[in-house]
Amino acid sequence: MGYDLWTSPITGYRRKGTRLSELRSVLGTGITARTILEPLQSCFLNAPAQEIALLLKERGFDVAGVQSAEKGPVMGFVAAKSLRDGTVKDLAEPLHAEHLVSDATPLGELLRLLRSKERVFVLVGPEVKGIITLADLNKPSVRVYLFGLVSILEMHLRFWVFMSYGQDGWQHELKDDRLRIANELQAERRNRTEEIALIDCLQFCDKRDLIVAKADLRAKLSLGSKTKSASLFGEAEDLRNRLAHSQQDLVQGTSWPDLIQLVESLEVVVHRSDDAVEEMAKVSGKGLNGLLVAV
Repeated sequence: MGYDLWTSPITGYRRKGTRLSELRSVLGTGITARTILEPLQSCFLNAPAQEIALLLKERGFDVAGVQSAEKGPVMGFVAAKSLRDGTVKDLAEPLHAEHLVSDATPLGELLRLLRSKERVFVLVGPEVKGIITLADLNKPSVRVYLFGLVSILEMHLRFWVFMSYGQDGWQHELKDDRLRIANELQAERRNRTEEIALIDCLQFCDKRDLIVAKADLRAKLSLGSKTKSASLFGEAEDLRNRLAHSQQDLVQGTSWPDLIQLVESLEVVVHRSDDAVEEMAKVSGKGLNGLLVAV
């Protein structure tokens, strides 16, 4: 147990599909701007500003692209909140490189950009055809990546609980009510003929508390103080719950910049843990005679 899910306890071989880098390659780069963009609605330079403002409000849009002529390229944009008297031309803003992304831009880069922007415009070929706003980060494909990230994090927490406390040593550290809940879950699953270890009945908050209590683990994973690490894992648990319950708005009670920062912080922690797991695996795999080789 312990290594079994990710790494062979005998050879140290790291099993495919268990690294953060592999999750990123499948989802983080597989989910691109093309996956979540919305078609950009545009208006003409000479359009009456107040009429466009009304149309945008009716459709729930904050921004429109601006064209100089029908079927011409989008050469600027206008925000609904800026539309007053006059024509769109009086209020339009030009598009610059910092506003634009390719439709092949991967999710990780999009998240970094949207941490400081409300929106980006998407180039499909040589022309601006789409728009991505913060609200688009609520879409299912983004949620799949976020849930995968939090799931890998929880697997790492379980691993370090086992490595630090052993199969049962953590039971003496857990509060009575939390231990009771774990035992009840184990009994319930055994009644369904599922054979499961008690350690696998721990909830996220239990693993969090057991990890945070270990100064050596906090140092190994560069988690910082008890307060800082407890806060980080608490936010991760909140995100997991919002994802698991299909909450419509992932940033209820927080903000997109804060959520994107949380995602980046969790990726750093999982990456460090990945490295530590691999170092331990190398030690367990030493001394083998090499009679068996992968084909």
